[in-house]
Amino acid sequence: MFKLANHKPALAAALLTAGLGLATLGHQARAATATTPATGTTTAMTPAQKTMIAHIDAHLATLKKSIGITPDEEASWHGFTQVSRTNALNLASMYEARAKALGTMNAMQNMESYAAISAKNADDMNALSAAFQTLYTKLTPAQQKKIDASFRARAEAMNAKHLKKMKHN
Repeated sequence: MFKLANHKPALAAALLTAGLGLATLGHQARAATATTPATGTTTAMTPAQKTMIAHIDAHLATLKKSIGITPDEEASWHGFTQVSRTNALNLASMYEARAKALGTMNAMQNMESYAAISAKNADDMNALSAAFQTLYTKLTPAQQKKIDASFRARAEAMNAKHLKKMKHN
């Protein structure tokens, strides 16, 4: 079974690469299903996806509150959160599929599986960056300053954590 905790460093890197510490719309009722934007199809989420969305939603709620999203900024905020949630679902699904197949993968398949996750993460981060740019340009200078400081602090904390881990290895 997929264990989110087993992939915490990879997920943290994927979700926090830009210092985002992503989070929520606060739509808890949607936590049991996921809608594919391209098709509009709604499917039940796996336990791993539910865990990931709960994590993302918590961070988004904190971020939204800390920067003080206004009603005029809500549409851009919504676009950013939708991309955040979609990316989280993509990543959780890929890690879950990988975890289920690991027992039968040969070394080449293992590497290809991880490469596919890395490539998808890069694509997802590009989409997230574009959505964030749209949001960021709508923020006031004071809000930009708050979010700059928040992202910087998170990135510095992640960097310190990685450096500490490297020293112990």
